[in-house]
Amino acid sequence: MDQEKTLSEVTFLPDRVTVKASAGETLLDVANRGGIHINASCGGEGVCGRCMVELRSGTVDAQPGLYLSEEDFAQSLRLACRAKVSGSAELFIPLESRGDASFFKKAVVADEKVSVETLAPMVKQACLVLSPPDQADNVSDLDRVSAALAEHGMTDLYVDLATVRSMPAVLRAGDFRCKATVSLDLPIDDRESRPFGRIVALSPTDGDESFYALAIDIGTTSIWARLINLATGEALPSVADLNGQISYGEDVISRIVYAGRQDGLKRLQLQVTNTVNKLLDRLEEQVPGFRQKTYIAFAAGNTTMSHLMAGVDPRNIRLAPYVPPISSWPALKANQIGLNLEPFTILKLFPSVSSYVGGDIISGVLASGFYEREELTLYIDVGTNGEIVIGNRDWLTCAACSAGPAFEGGGVKFGMRAAPGAIDNFLFDRNLRKHYLGVIDNAPPSGICGSGLINIVAELFRSGVVNKQGRYEPGSCPLIREGEDGLEYLLSPASESAGGKDVVLTEIDIENLIRAKGAMFSGYQTLVEAVGLEMGNLERVIIAGGFGKSLNLENAITIGLLPSLPLERFLYIGNGSLSGCTLAAMSGPMWLAANDIKRMMTNFELSETPGYMDKYMATQFLPHTDASLFPPLEPWGPELRHRPRPGPGPRPVPAGGPALPPDRGRAEAGLCPGPAPVPRKRAGPKPDLARGMPPSPGRVPGRRPKPSFRSLISKSLT
Repeated sequence: MDQEKTLSEVTFLPDRVTVKASAGETLLDVANRGGIHINASCGGEGVCGRCMVELRSGTVDAQPGLYLSEEDFAQSLRLACRAKVSGSAELFIPLESRGDASFFKKAVVADEKVSVETLAPMVKQACLVLSPPDQADNVSDLDRVSAALAEHGMTDLYVDLATVRSMPAVLRAGDFRCKATVSLDLPIDDRESRPFGRIVALSPTDGDESFYALAIDIGTTSIWARLINLATGEALPSVADLNGQISYGEDVISRIVYAGRQDGLKRLQLQVTNTVNKLLDRLEEQVPGFRQKTYIAFAAGNTTMSHLMAGVDPRNIRLAPYVPPISSWPALKANQIGLNLEPFTILKLFPSVSSYVGGDIISGVLASGFYEREELTLYIDVGTNGEIVIGNRDWLTCAACSAGPAFEGGGVKFGMRAAPGAIDNFLFDRNLRKHYLGVIDNAPPSGICGSGLINIVAELFRSGVVNKQGRYEPGSCPLIREGEDGLEYLLSPASESAGGKDVVLTEIDIENLIRAKGAMFSGYQTLVEAVGLEMGNLERVIIAGGFGKSLNLENAITIGLLPSLPLERFLYIGNGSLSGCTLAAMSGPMWLAANDIKRMMTNFELSETPGYMDKYMATQFLPHTDASLFPPLEPWGPELRHRPRPGPGPRPVPAGGPALPPDRGRAEAGLCPGPAPVPRKRAGPKPDLARGMPPSPGRVPGRRPKPSFRSLISKSLT
């Protein structure tokens, strides 16, 4: 009772959620407990300034500081990670401090269909007709069921105690007719041995014959899930939401650090499982009662996310020699790690290659299918970790590039994720001498998402407003001005912006983008040259992940993020991690293939690879210091030959100005002179795969059928 009296009530607006809190708790921790998301890319360390809240009433213990000026403090602004509860209070979370998950409430578009030629899941069902026992035939119920299953080719099975307990009633209620569900464990190491498994459930033979598997992509930023009907092979529409761990840090290092705090690991595991459970509730709306018929789930995430989901301490992942506790996971009981599924549901986590190349990359490579093809391929998952794979059916090399959060809006003054109000496109018309913004959902601009950042910098670089060093050219444009962080470019004035502030792009923002793109490109270079090849030898570049969907190829090449290759060599495959999990759910051989891919991969620790830092330093210019990697650019004119990839295009911002071509929205925002070149295609010699080929440890050759899951839509970005 005394403890109840010491608790204060903290109310968060506009959600109108009230949470009871103890004195001394940070507002960020209180919000997290109440399920309220506040941006905190630094994990609550007080070094990003992204968790600003407004104190409407009451008191909190806070002081001005590096990211909270005296002026902001006087206007009742506080940093949620630094301000502590000292009594009841009411706080408002402004738009720029909130996580917008509205995109994830929509169903996934039907362009990522996944199918296999032969449906061969690791869960089987068989209808059994047993002879009732009598005096002459009095073997046990389990022996009777096992003998019937052997006639269906399923032997060496074990059974859970819960199934044994329900067995007598189920058999006698159905006059010894029943449906048996068996989960098979396929031998990964010795493919010649027979599969073994367990009897998961016995049920009546009448009713719906559908039974299900789950596919889950455990992303650092978002989590995706979908159901697969194993009776028909149909993959149902997927659902997604922001990963609840975001409030504890936007990158894996921040979360590893937080996991080391008191109860930190427990909190992070609870956040990820709570997010998955919310998605399961949404899947329940699609298929009521699916949990009682879901017997297996496949999940893939980077190495850290897999550990956090399973509740395994990840601290050694970030400490030399960077050894994770586990790389190949045993089968887990889904309910034992906090998922709201039945006790019989098995969870299989995709294996990881190293501390920073995880199961999501193996799953993506599986979905792309390039590990079975001869053409030399570069697979890229652009993001904070920046995983890359290079190889073909004979060998695979991989690395993590540690690109940082710039591609997701981190480290950018007005950076944000792709959500309503984010500037995602930027066109510059040299004839009209004006720029035009594309903003998601036609909303007033709030900030800049990753694809918008690339498009803006590429356009300004081509126009001569930004030079090779990533600095603004004085006098090149009236929208360049001196700001509190140095020179900045005005994108949207306060009168037209959502937050009532000028939305600008600073030179520091450009510098952070150059660092991020440099980490990626130097990673490609290092892997390619480590096997004795050149960039021009790449025959295919596969881009995976949500960021790739909105990536303008030519702009990405212009700034030096992607290699300068003919655009027809680029493919986009969407959420490769989720697609790979879906394939594994549909086909046991695909699950075996995922483990083969792990064995094929040779991992490079870039920081310890000779020459990597030299290559990285050479990328700290636009596009690069080596002109031969990016041939001279060719100007383009008002006909807008340089167009973003097919898609909805930029949305118009309410502002004046003449109209763009019919598929464009535009907003008049300023004047700038200058031509706009476009990177041209560059041919390279055919790859000599015998030269410098890395070892291919433990590849299991030729025992998998080649399913037609190449019908997985791989959309060209051209």
